[in-house]
Amino acid sequence: MKEGRVRQTQEERRDESEQRMLAAGMRLVAEHGPEKLTLTEVGKSAGYSRGLPAHHFGSREQYLKALASHVAIEFDQTLASAGSVSGLDAVLKITRAVLTQLHAHPSRGLATHVVLADARRDQALSEDIASLRDETLALLANHIREGIRSAEIRSNVSPEIASLLIAAGICGLIDSWLADPGFSIATAGDQLIDMIEHALSAETATSRSTGVESKVG
Repeated sequence: MKEGRVRQTQEERRDESEQRMLAAGMRLVAEHGPEKLTLTEVGKSAGYSRGLPAHHFGSREQYLKALASHVAIEFDQTLASAGSVSGLDAVLKITRAVLTQLHAHPSRGLATHVVLADARRDQALSEDIASLRDETLALLANHIREGIRSAEIRSNVSPEIASLLIAAGICGLIDSWLADPGFSIATAGDQLIDMIEHALSAETATSRSTGVESKVG
């Protein structure tokens, strides 16, 4: 019984150290990109010895594979929290879910940055992560198209361009938070969501054209 408990404790410690090293790598990639990532930096950033990541993962390449898988899982959990709505509501909920997760679970918010920040496929963490970025932008664009069809989003909005601007806005806020931990994601996020709604909403556009102030929020 005692040996079993010791073995379980060792496994728990291994799992904890793995999660800490993956979280550290995700932050380093969000800050500097994957090309400069070293296992030594991962170990130091996670609060372990320089050699532990190499001992645990074997090589930088194996670590990057594990990190890419970890990023994809964290990002999928963020998108899942947005629910099953469509159109403008979906766009706003996805944006809100990302920013809420950044506050509640920073690693998931950073996963969003790793996925969306860089459009250059050769700079992505992996080919799967580059494809995940394309799929996410396509998802946003499809929701915008649905909103245009239902007349809740302005007909002159380009779904592809709008999805890029939304992703850039989200990543910009995360960049500001990475540079300054005192930066208020909650306050800035509320403003970003208001801006997206004002920019896309057909109702807001109609109100502007008729001189009537619309209520957002």
